[in-house]
Amino acid sequence: MSLEAFEQSRGFEQGTDGRSGTREFLVVENDSTVTTQPSVNQVIRSTNVRLYTQDTVPVLGNLIPLSVSVRSVGDKQIQYLVSFKYGLETVGGNDTTDDPSAPSFVAFNISQKPIAFDLWRADDFVFPENQNTDIVGTPVDVAGEPITAFIIQQELELMVRYEKFTDVPNLDSLSLVAKRNSTEFLGAEAGYLLFTGMSLSRDGINSYNASFTFVWDQFQHQRQAPKRDRNGDVLLILDPDEPAVDKVYIAETVLFKQPFPDTGDFNLLGLPDPV
Repeated sequence: MSLEAFEQSRGFEQGTDGRSGTREFLVVENDSTVTTQPSVNQVIRSTNVRLYTQDTVPVLGNLIPLSVSVRSVGDKQIQYLVSFKYGLETVGGNDTTDDPSAPSFVAFNISQKPIAFDLWRADDFVFPENQNTDIVGTPVDVAGEPITAFIIQQELELMVRYEKFTDVPNLDSLSLVAKRNSTEFLGAEAGYLLFTGMSLSRDGINSYNASFTFVWDQFQHQRQAPKRDRNGDVLLILDPDEPAVDKVYIAETVLFKQPFPDTGDFNLLGLPDPV
């Protein structure tokens, strides 16, 4: 039996009754020849999360897993969805909830997913500083037609409550929309995190809830693009790694293009650390 766990989502919330969090894993059986269903304990242990024990890498701070649920989600392949609920073992002892009248962190959510994109060069390509420079790499296109591949994106939503509308970073957020981070922010290296905007709602007297959303991208939001002629056709050359007699053609030059070239200092938003 070869069970492997993939974290699907992670959440954190701070309310009047303290802090709580969630982590969700997809557990799959990698060996297609295995037909025997694993025990619930085996499924849980494959996540490397242990109830009432702080995670080896404390991604939710000092919260610990207090409960777990397991359900089967695969019809043919052995697959399970494992959900952990986190909290403080003793509420109040180590909980440092802010004054509810002050601007404060409310909650955050993280979701990870693969994104399909067109791939002309694989494996050993580079990210050249000059976007008019070929990215090198191993050709995988067929006569200029790309294959479909996947990269990882991670979406982050951070919710903050403000007492006054004037405290909401409305103008700063507006100036940063569709820009990437110029410095490290929320653990993301410069250039990888895209600010996709803020939404604001008023839910009471002196209570404004703002939601800030970001997207982390494995390729810094860049995408591959082959050079084309004035008719829009991909410029081709014979593949030097194939016999010339076979006349195997590939894209001559492949570039990385950045649809979000502008960067900004996300610290101007004044957001609290979510963990």
